[in-house]
Amino acid sequence: MSVTTSYFGIKNVCIQWVCIFFLWGTFCNCEKVWDAPPLYTGPALKANMSIKDLLRLHIPNNYEKISADYIIEGTVTANDKTDNFYKSIIIQDSTAAITIKLDGYNLFTKYAVGQKVGIALSGLWLSDYAGMTQIGVGVDRSDPASPFLLGIPQPLMNRYISLLAGGKLMAPISVLATGLVDSLKGCLVAIDQLEFVVSDTGKPYSDLVNQLPTSHTLRTCSIGNLYLRTSGFASFGNALTPRGNGRATGIYTVFRTQKQLVIRDTSDLKLTGLRCSVTGPKTLFAEDFTTALTDSVFVAAGYKNISEVGGKYFTAKKTSANAYLEISAFAARQNAVISWLILPPINLDHSANEILHFDTKDGFDNGAILQAMVSTNYDGGNNPARAKWTLLPAVMSKGSGSGFAPQWMFSNNLDLSKFKGNVYIAFRYEGNDPSASIGKLTTSFRLDNIMVQGN
Repeated sequence: MSVTTSYFGIKNVCIQWVCIFFLWGTFCNCEKVWDAPPLYTGPALKANMSIKDLLRLHIPNNYEKISADYIIEGTVTANDKTDNFYKSIIIQDSTAAITIKLDGYNLFTKYAVGQKVGIALSGLWLSDYAGMTQIGVGVDRSDPASPFLLGIPQPLMNRYISLLAGGKLMAPISVLATGLVDSLKGCLVAIDQLEFVVSDTGKPYSDLVNQLPTSHTLRTCSIGNLYLRTSGFASFGNALTPRGNGRATGIYTVFRTQKQLVIRDTSDLKLTGLRCSVTGPKTLFAEDFTTALTDSVFVAAGYKNISEVGGKYFTAKKTSANAYLEISAFAARQNAVISWLILPPINLDHSANEILHFDTKDGFDNGAILQAMVSTNYDGGNNPARAKWTLLPAVMSKGSGSGFAPQWMFSNNLDLSKFKGNVYIAFRYEGNDPSASIGKLTTSFRLDNIMVQGN
């Protein structure tokens, strides 16, 4: 009998201790135990509301739990690939955009830019941070004075977010700096004619050493400016801001009343053009051949007109009072024709954002080529092939098989800003005129209005 009593007494004590440990673990465990929603077993997620309609459910500076079975779809426009967007992705549909807070890392490996996703919103929360609406999984109220929205933890992401087929890169919305309205918050936008103010050019995007975010001022050539905001953790933080003018693409955000642009990486900035200037760009070199002796091999101080192979030279011509140079392998009777026109040296040490442009016409095109190139180590002699030349991506006139092109072709603005010191610009013609009637490459090219400009 005493054994039985002892047994039940020990059993009761054990049960009591088990209960105590269970309660202690329940109330004292420091890690949050998330209530997982039931697995979605219905048909594939399909949106039943737009992002714009979802945004209308939110009251600024408030927290709202979504209880209805709402579903949105959107395309990922930004993620954490360069760590300029921290623990979040941004999705956009045809109506608006919104930030999804996610408590995880390397999100870009799953939620790549261009990936289409569906989000089941039931059980999630809406809130905002300094004016930007966000979706999260709950609210941390441990400090009643400073509650904040919690990101969806990694184990629950698949419960709420589905990867959908049909994704593709979303084209940015073209907008003026003065046209950044609230309906575009979070959207991928593109703004033309932007440049950093002088004091913010050539500066690191952010402070990686102290891991501090940085804002640089972007201005337009007319009215309007905004700030480029870069995280102190962005992988490109040590890169330097460009000095030129052009198109900036990024996510439009606000911080209270401050308008900001946040880029995914430095390729979002195409600032290679000439900067805004009251007096206009500085002309570093200009040639329209009006003083050239017509119908003769072009000769002028500082120029090199060289026949490397084939005995053909750039020749001065004039049509309807317009002077230009012309080159062709026609009647050379040579298996190879290579000719060079090299401009006088141009010094780029006292300018910035330099560009080259010119005009061409082609005639009787059968495959010969004209190229524009630049060199910093050409010695000024008669053997240019010894130098290192960089091919420029010029647009050349081509395709005029039965005569000359009716209009001059503009080369586009060719960026020279990465070159310094004395540079040489060359036009290299390559063709042939073999004795056989087939295989001839004798296209004629006309060249005019060469100009180099900078700030």
